[in-house]
Amino acid sequence: MEGGSPVLSHTAHALRPDGTEAASATASAADYKRPAYIRIGGLPEGDGPFTVTVTAADAQGRSAASVPSAALRPTAATVLSDAPSAPKLRTAATAAAVAWTPPKNMGDAKVIGYRLTLSDGRTVEVTGRDALVGQPSAKGMFRVIGGLTPSTAYTVTVAAAGAGPAVTVKATTKAG
Repeated sequence: MEGGSPVLSHTAHALRPDGTEAASATASAADYKRPAYIRIGGLPEGDGPFTVTVTAADAQGRSAASVPSAALRPTAATVLSDAPSAPKLRTAATAAAVAWTPPKNMGDAKVIGYRLTLSDGRTVEVTGRDALVGQPSAKGMFRVIGGLTPSTAYTVTVAAAGAGPAVTVKATTKAG
């Protein structure tokens, strides 16, 4: 990644002991704008062990793989997290701030992100350091969402990314 080109994406690769790839997942750098987690799906529970490497891509091409992680074995979460709590939606004419408190019970797997689903069809991911700051202290989380239409009713659903129950909040944007 020489030459200062901005990173366009990161790919995490789950590798078998023989070095072949078992699965991978890619996230656009625009999705994160700061360090984040990439969840690799499709690995059978109890299979492995796997190591994980990460590559980055920019306009010049793809980087060399990172140093492999320690050996990992996938496990299925048997207890999902509780739903986030205390949702609030504060609106202006074309934007809104969505606030919530992380779940008190995180279940078997750490909550590493949140998915906000808007009634206009958009999905906003809250991941990386933003999602981890509130854990396990249950500090409040928030995200500002722009591009809304004045005098319009919106519903926002907040859920732990991946699996888990959700909480919903509704409000109407202010008149333009």
